[in-house]
Amino acid sequence: MEAASARAAARDRWGDLPSSSRTPSQLQRFVQAACSPENYEPNLALNLEIADLINSKKGTAPRESATAIVNYINHRNPNVALLALGLLDICVKNCGYPFHLQIGTKEFLNELVRRFPERPPMRPTRVQAKILEAIEEWRGTICETSRYKEDLGFIRDMHRLLSYKGYVFPEVRREDAAVLNPSDNLKSAEEMEEEEREAQSAKLQELIRRGTPEDLQEANRLMKVMAGYDTRSKTDYRAKAAEEVAKIQAKARLLEERLDAFKQGDTMQDGDVFSELAASLQSAQPKIQKMCEEESDDHEAVAKLLEINDSIHRTAERYKLMKKGDMEGAAKVAAGAPPPSAPSGAAVASSSSAANELSLIDFDADATSNGA
Repeated sequence: MEAASARAAARDRWGDLPSSSRTPSQLQRFVQAACSPENYEPNLALNLEIADLINSKKGTAPRESATAIVNYINHRNPNVALLALGLLDICVKNCGYPFHLQIGTKEFLNELVRRFPERPPMRPTRVQAKILEAIEEWRGTICETSRYKEDLGFIRDMHRLLSYKGYVFPEVRREDAAVLNPSDNLKSAEEMEEEEREAQSAKLQELIRRGTPEDLQEANRLMKVMAGYDTRSKTDYRAKAAEEVAKIQAKARLLEERLDAFKQGDTMQDGDVFSELAASLQSAQPKIQKMCEEESDDHEAVAKLLEINDSIHRTAERYKLMKKGDMEGAAKVAAGAPPPSAPSGAAVASSSSAANELSLIDFDADATSNGA
């Protein structure tokens, strides 16, 4: 009886959506449309639009959407539940920490497994299997690799509880889980600061919503950090950006070493270690340009960044030439000849407007005419 009362109280807290007593919000209407029983398959465009709306609205949007989605996951129509689980997966993989914080709450997780029997069935339903797969995926990714993994402990607890009860988690495909692992893309100091500010804001809002004495004490400490009063917890974003640049340099050196060890008869293919390293260098180029703009008053820092940029460009161009089979052109680049479409450091440093209009390196430029 007490268990039934607790479940009823949880449903009252989360509320069935949409409610006839109030006008549903735009976000709730979108979720309702995405999970409509009239849909025979997921509406990917609408699901992504919902994720974009959550990211743009911020504030209460992550909780509002998580609340709506988990109600549809518990719908009696399994097709509706599967549509809701597909939408949940899109939001988890596109809405970042503010949404992860919501799926990591006790309320959400208890609602997620509300229809699970005390003892596992001989064979789980499709909905149960998808829920188990989701929890397994979260436990192996954001609960281990996220910068804010300490806030996701209830996901690990739920995983342990279900395992103890005898539920078996399916194996998660590596390519599906990879999306949730931290990206190694270079971030500028400004981007890192903005990312942390959004995470702190989301956590502050959740702490205040929960409202326990411990939560309010933590909220007070967090507000001091956000306001700049607690300098002990202040992050040096420029130093962190420098660490990120150093990682890119290490990748450039590793690619150089592999290119030096490349022998006649060896091959390069899309998806191999060569292409992965080159892709990382390519994605770093616009970020290095952004860093040059942010550090425009520090001429020494700009000069260093431009030097790093030239080195990365040389390595990437050498890879492109070798992949095309132009070993002679690649050897010239390795010997110190200017690589094709080399950026002009002076031009970038002297004109910020030009930097805004033109990438430091055009990786799409045709290098074939420069190889011979």
